[in-house]
Amino acid sequence: MNNLNNETVQAQGLNRFYSKVYLFFGVGLAISAISAYIFGEVFKAQTLQFIDNFPLGFTGLWILQIILVIVLGVKAQKNPSLTVAGFLVYSLLNGLTLSVTLMIYDFGSIVGAFVSAAVTFGVMSAFGIMTKRDLSVVGRIGYGLLIGIIISTLLNVFILRSQPVDFFLSIVTVFVFMGITAYDNQQIRNVYFATNGGANTGVAVFMALQLYLDFINLFLALLRIFGKNN
Repeated sequence: MNNLNNETVQAQGLNRFYSKVYLFFGVGLAISAISAYIFGEVFKAQTLQFIDNFPLGFTGLWILQIILVIVLGVKAQKNPSLTVAGFLVYSLLNGLTLSVTLMIYDFGSIVGAFVSAAVTFGVMSAFGIMTKRDLSVVGRIGYGLLIGIIISTLLNVFILRSQPVDFFLSIVTVFVFMGITAYDNQQIRNVYFATNGGANTGVAVFMALQLYLDFINLFLALLRIFGKNN
């Protein structure tokens, strides 16, 4: 009887932790969507002028986002408040950088890519949550391939400048992040039990950041594959 009660309490605690992670994930996406709309539509002329006048400043925003991700990973357990604030700032800045990318595509392509990404993300998330199979190998392979994708993308952007290569890398990116999405969702459960249910809000926010990055990368890869360029 006690074992049954303990399992029930653990299941309820895990569900609450998943809910907290997905709450922050949803908040992050909402902030980015609003930010992308404001900078891409309301202040479109000013955004383009900023890029034209300060191209290195826009590059600096990308660097700042990378720094924020690193800081969030380091401070997640020790400083939950800083982690929450950092995640909100990251979501805002990413909305700004996304607004520039989205200007390239028509509205129908953006909606189609978003819906496709949402369905793909939902299916792989459900698989990661429900499967009893250990996805550690999937995670290791996925993150290993991701490093290769990043290096290949940089080479293509600065040296090759090949559209077929970009198309191929986008397809690979979709499959890689499908695997990583499932792995990251399973990791939420693993982290919860590894901390005996003691994972704080900072950890939940960092896990939400992982899911946020999974979704955004799925969305952008699908947009590059199927999007119609303006």
